[in-house]
Amino acid sequence: MQNPLSILIVDDEPELATLYKNYFQASGMDVLSFTNPLLAFDYFRENEQKFSLIITDLRMPGMCGLELARKIRELNNSVKIFLMTAFDTIGLESNDIYQSVKIDRVIQKPIKLSTFKKMIEETFDK
Repeated sequence: MQNPLSILIVDDEPELATLYKNYFQASGMDVLSFTNPLLAFDYFRENEQKFSLIITDLRMPGMCGLELARKIRELNNSVKIFLMTAFDTIGLESNDIYQSVKIDRVIQKPIKLSTFKKMIEETFDK
């Protein structure tokens, strides 16, 4: 990768948002994190070409990850989107919004950071 991979992380748990941000930055990626999905979307809307990857939690107050992904897709259909959840994903794939927004990967939390990094690298090394 010539330019650093640019990632937007959205997780309402500040500890996780900071952990992911610091880990991926230390790995040479350009990372911005938000704990508020509404603020994250506002930032994305102003900088939609900046990011290669959006990583969003599924369950968040104000706007769930699927709704955030839907709004992002309305602006940018090519950005990769990973959806994270600590909850059961049974039935997720039959959700109308899930089907329409083209989620690139569903990540089950907790996840080892090294495994998470490898998933990102595999997505962009294709």
